[in-house]
Amino acid sequence: MNTRGIFLLSLLISISFLSYSQRKTVPLYKGEAPLTKKMLPKDVMGHGGRVDRVSIPELTIYRAEDEKSNGMAIMICPGGGYQILAIEHEGHEIAQWYQQRGYTAVVLKYRLPEKELLEKPWEVPLMDAKAGLKYIRENAENWNIDPEKVGVLGFSAGGHLASSVSVHGEPGAGKKISTQPNFSILIYPVVSMDTSVTHQGSRKSLLGDKLNTQWETYFSNEMQVGPETPPAFLVHSWDDTAVLPDNSIRYAKALNQMGVKTELHLYEKGGHGYGKGDKDKTGNAYQWLDLSHKWIQGLF
Repeated sequence: MNTRGIFLLSLLISISFLSYSQRKTVPLYKGEAPLTKKMLPKDVMGHGGRVDRVSIPELTIYRAEDEKSNGMAIMICPGGGYQILAIEHEGHEIAQWYQQRGYTAVVLKYRLPEKELLEKPWEVPLMDAKAGLKYIRENAENWNIDPEKVGVLGFSAGGHLASSVSVHGEPGAGKKISTQPNFSILIYPVVSMDTSVTHQGSRKSLLGDKLNTQWETYFSNEMQVGPETPPAFLVHSWDDTAVLPDNSIRYAKALNQMGVKTELHLYEKGGHGYGKGDKDKTGNAYQWLDLSHKWIQGLF
């Protein structure tokens, strides 16, 4: 190998090592997670970068390099209909993109609402999302981030979770740490439990025995928006037949009526579940990452 080849190989190894050293996975809770009924010997990993079952919720932290840090953090909630977690293309790939632009990005491996594993399974994903935001803010000083610049990003059912923690998270007061994000990025999100627009699989998986109770209203997040709900950036495609774009439209309208900053992008095509998007397959929808970055920068 010539000198140039050795140099390039050394550079690649250095970049890989730096990327790995800036990534760390930690348990979300100390000890057994709340509302645990049964533990799995090991969380079940499926094919194609997905997680099928979770009993130990975790955070995978992608720290921004100190010299590149913009002082902001984003917690990412992968989708999967509250049945699986599409944790690779709607989690780790997205985290690395934001990390490269100065954010500390954190992938939340939240527990799925399984009756066999959990007490009150319909409450657990939201509990994990709140705990994730609290964990990030508790470590804000160590990670060189501003606790008032912590956002949440979610895809599909993960978008439902991100909007849920936006409307149901508690603001901080005194020594109490806020469990509400400062902004949200919602990508082809489930928002409503209204049967005329919801994703039925997500609705049934989340609510289970609580179908047709007050929990449907509680988790119809467009109905829970108030003036203190954080700003939101939303993306949907008109040809999304899995989760209808009305979910994003309703949430954006509710925010706008409350005087909360919101930006909604409705693309001609893209379908559902495309993650970062593909210029050749999803039309202009792939632009959402750059647009979200610009939107966040304009908030602060």
